Amino acid sequence: MKRLIYYVFILATVLVALTGCPPINKKPVASNVRITGQTVSGQKLKGEYNYTDPEKDNEGASKYKWYRSENAIGTNLTAIAQATSREYQLTFHDVGKYIYFEVTPVDIKGKTGDPVISQASTIVVAGPSFEIVDTTLVNNSLGSIVIKGNNLGEINAFEVVLEFDDSYMTCPGIVQSLVGGLMITRQPEDNIIHVAIAGLKDIDVQNTELLRIFFNALDKTGTTEISFSQYLSEGGVNFKTDVIPAVEGLDLSDVGIITIQ
Repeated sequence: MKRLIYYVFILATVLVALTGCPPINKKPVASNVRITGQTVSGQKLKGEYNYTDPEKDNEGASKYKWYRSENAIGTNLTAIAQATSREYQLTFHDVGKYIYFEVTPVDIKGKTGDPVISQASTIVVAGPSFEIVDTTLVNNSLGSIVIKGNNLGEINAFEVVLEFDDSYMTCPGIVQSLVGGLMITRQPEDNIIHVAIAGLKDIDVQNTELLRIFFNALDKTGTTEISFSQYLSEGGVNFKTDVIPAVEGLDLSDVGIITIQ
């Protein structure tokens, strides 16, 4: 038996010598990780980096994350939900924050490297956007919310389509234009209000209150949301929040937080 074990050991040694040891697949590396693009809400950022692999394996399905922070020193990072591609579109929630991009390199064989994070972006500033001002309403009473326009420039018309949870509140169709003009309102659904304002004399909208929309808060208390939406009319026209003349990069990502107490 000992002789057999000895021969098996010798044979294995010879085979290793002839074929060589199996190569170790070393980890790929990401370097020079950085962010390109304008740090303005509504604009897209792109994560850039250099990929290298010791065995010169091609890149596989590398993994990406985006973070925001109150500071530029890389602490208190908050992962941005669903931001897992190389591009990220800045939203109203990023204004006043710093953005970070992280890549975890993966080679074509599935070998994963170490995650590397970029330096902070420049601080995000507000681009052209509509804003739903967070509001507190009293249940079983009539209250209102305000819609603002930020950095829209000179406009002569706009329309706003809002969607809300009608288990918390209803809209009686009472709307006040805070900038004048000719107003049309309609409610295509119980939970949607559409307001169009035209005939403005090229007002310069920077940080401007545009509309006050009234809602009946119901008996239910708690926190609910109002968001910008769109709908298809019976005539096949798609209505959405927009301005005239058109503004490039218009950001409609804001969500209004409504507290009913």
